[in-house]
Amino acid sequence: MKEITSIPNASRTFDALRNLGYDLNASIADVVDNAITEKVAADSISITFSNPSKQKTVCRIQDNGCGMSHRELEEAMRLGTETTYEEKDLGKFGMGMKTASLSHCNILTVISKKRGSEICAYRWDIGHVRKKGWTLLELTKSEVQALLKKEMINLGESGTIVLWEDVFWLNEQLASYANDKHRNNFYYRLIENVKLHLGMVYHRFLDGSLGEKTAINLSVNDSKVEPWDPFCRGEANTKIVPLKSDTQIFRIQGYKSPVRIAAYVVPAKEAFSSEEAWKNAKGLLSWNDSQGYYIYRANRIIRFGGWHGTKAKDEHDKLARLSIDIDSELDELFRITVNKARVQFPQALFQHLKNVVNPVVVKKAKSAYNKSDDRLTVNNRFRRNDVSIAGISRDLMDENEIKTKNSSKDNKASVEVNNPTGTWLSNKVSEFLKYGNEKDYEIISDILEEDSLWKIICDDESKFKVIVNAAHPFYKKVYSTATNKNVTDAVDALIFSLAFAELYNKNDQNAGLLDTFKSVCSQALKRIVAHELI
Repeated sequence: MKEITSIPNASRTFDALRNLGYDLNASIADVVDNAITEKVAADSISITFSNPSKQKTVCRIQDNGCGMSHRELEEAMRLGTETTYEEKDLGKFGMGMKTASLSHCNILTVISKKRGSEICAYRWDIGHVRKKGWTLLELTKSEVQALLKKEMINLGESGTIVLWEDVFWLNEQLASYANDKHRNNFYYRLIENVKLHLGMVYHRFLDGSLGEKTAINLSVNDSKVEPWDPFCRGEANTKIVPLKSDTQIFRIQGYKSPVRIAAYVVPAKEAFSSEEAWKNAKGLLSWNDSQGYYIYRANRIIRFGGWHGTKAKDEHDKLARLSIDIDSELDELFRITVNKARVQFPQALFQHLKNVVNPVVVKKAKSAYNKSDDRLTVNNRFRRNDVSIAGISRDLMDENEIKTKNSSKDNKASVEVNNPTGTWLSNKVSEFLKYGNEKDYEIISDILEEDSLWKIICDDESKFKVIVNAAHPFYKKVYSTATNKNVTDAVDALIFSLAFAELYNKNDQNAGLLDTFKSVCSQALKRIVAHELI
């Protein structure tokens, strides 16, 4: 049998690797992974994005680790490097830094200096690869110095810089904005999301819980990254769910390292130490999406939120959060992908979580949620007259020619409202269904994530409900303490009318104005309550 060496096409291979599904947050985290291995031992990593006004964005990720020699860096730049990974290393395949970086930039340059060695740099340039094939570029000493001067970088005695030039994805996003204000708003939101993601992923490294030797400092654009604990253990009202020893330490036949499970019930909004703490506690996701599992590998979060098929998300379970720690020995068993975007539970663990762990944790979470529901029951004449409310609502919808339907503007199962002034997207259909379909039109109380005192949600069959925010200070003052039900009757009727006015008048053009109106009303009422004017 004849052996043939089959070398893949360089351009097509890079194109495939650049489409593995990395988002910007995950890409930066993958580069940071390489800096905090025991071998590199960096304790300071800085991420810097160039000013959004530049035509071609540059991103720099710099660490103060041990650095690399010429030969080590050349090997590190190779796809599928032969680097041997230690047990606690966050990397695995020898692909992460290259694929993560080139998923977002067209030119990847890595500059490194090992203590006592000369500085060195290598580059993958996608434009050059398309012309010349598998050609890794080695920068000369003068080219390295010129680049350091241009980017105003000081590497120090040792360390590594991963430099992304022509960050094409970000360039495209920035170019899509017509004016500087919107462009800058997008840019600064992106920076904050990167910080929050890193604060979550590396919170055990940032908060010192792993010991001083593994503690790191992270910054994005010279702003320190603060640790974000998914389980809110700094909150007095967070509860640890007790699990039996064989429930929390789960062993899989044939593997030495166990899976470690811990469970928590975070507080409901009113039980947090402050409103700001409650807002921060949801992290990058909505409160409903933040429930479920936070999966750690080598103390670094690789997946977060959701129940991974063991159960459906439920509004009543949203206070439940669990940590699942897996050892690198179990990587193949969990089928962890290069970009860590997919983790597949082995069937034994899946059944253990579904049948043993979840029922215990969910029961505790429901109990905490239901206690927060106590203030949601409002018994007044306005709400009891549900038949009259439904009749008035139908008449108002018909008389004012308001119709709702599933939207064709997006693929998120949203409701589109059509009224005499135009159209607007109201909410996801699932939001309406969450409150049940026994009553098509009603005014009810719920704890809302947004600050507004009220919210109107629609169904795709020209139905709507008005939700009064039970977490708002005005609600607590008027509804929770009112002895005269005529007061809550009057407030309900007013809020119902304001909500319908929004339904009638809102459209894509004035949506921002009406949202601002609601926000300003909410802030004014907060201050009125704070100053005890009512």
